[in-house]
Amino acid sequence: MTKPEAFNVLRGEDGGELVVVADFAATGRQAATFHDLVKLLDTTHTVWETAPVPWGQEAGMTGADQAERWLDGIRDSGLKVRALLGFCGGGIYAGIMADRIAQWQDRPRLVLFDPGFAERRMLTEHVEGFYRRLAKAFTEEQLAAGRRRVAEASAAPGALELADRLGALFHEELRPAIVRAGWSERAADDGADLVNGYLHWLAGAVDLDPRPAWRAADVLNSATPGIGLHIIPEGERPAMFGTTRFFDVPHGDLLRTAEVAEAADALLAGSARPRADAQK
Repeated sequence: MTKPEAFNVLRGEDGGELVVVADFAATGRQAATFHDLVKLLDTTHTVWETAPVPWGQEAGMTGADQAERWLDGIRDSGLKVRALLGFCGGGIYAGIMADRIAQWQDRPRLVLFDPGFAERRMLTEHVEGFYRRLAKAFTEEQLAAGRRRVAEASAAPGALELADRLGALFHEELRPAIVRAGWSERAADDGADLVNGYLHWLAGAVDLDPRPAWRAADVLNSATPGIGLHIIPEGERPAMFGTTRFFDVPHGDLLRTAEVAEAADALLAGSARPRADAQK
């Protein structure tokens, strides 16, 4: 089988069934990724990771457009999708794809790790975080002007327009600051492209509603406050998700924890759902 254009192949097998993992695939982040989780899994199924839209092609692509790009690749493969796994905002895209895939085959299993909704404010907060981390590369006047531009960009009428404005701002002001902070021009270019891609990926998810699919999902959640199930009132969780299970590990380590991998393997194998005493 040729390499799928819209995916990264994390595990290739000949079993005829496919597991799709949804996340913003990027190297260098501190939080564990599906690359870490797949190394711990015993499953023999083929595993594909959603790849971001190629740099420079993000503008104007809605969340539905991005999901359709992956769905096209899945349909073209001819593989039966056994399960979709989603991490954080990737759980939104995983849910949307699960509903679409159920239109042409049996509904695949849906497993979510620290699921959460995408909100407009997250785009602004992401860029503001770079201004804080790169503050020493700006004069006080430059820093104040940059923060004003972020605030002005926040007036964009939609999430995609906001991503466009913030992506342009990052290239114009934060990319040079990365160079002033000691990084190479190439590293600054790569960083700016990566942030632009993430902003558009996140903006696309803002306008998607994964809740219909999430009602049948199995959730594996970290212990980090303010993440995933922790921001959803306990009484609302049974109606929102299929099963829930908590692990005493921080958010950043969820996908690199052996116990979590064992739980995911059990779900992928179609064995019993998490024990009732593990649900909260």
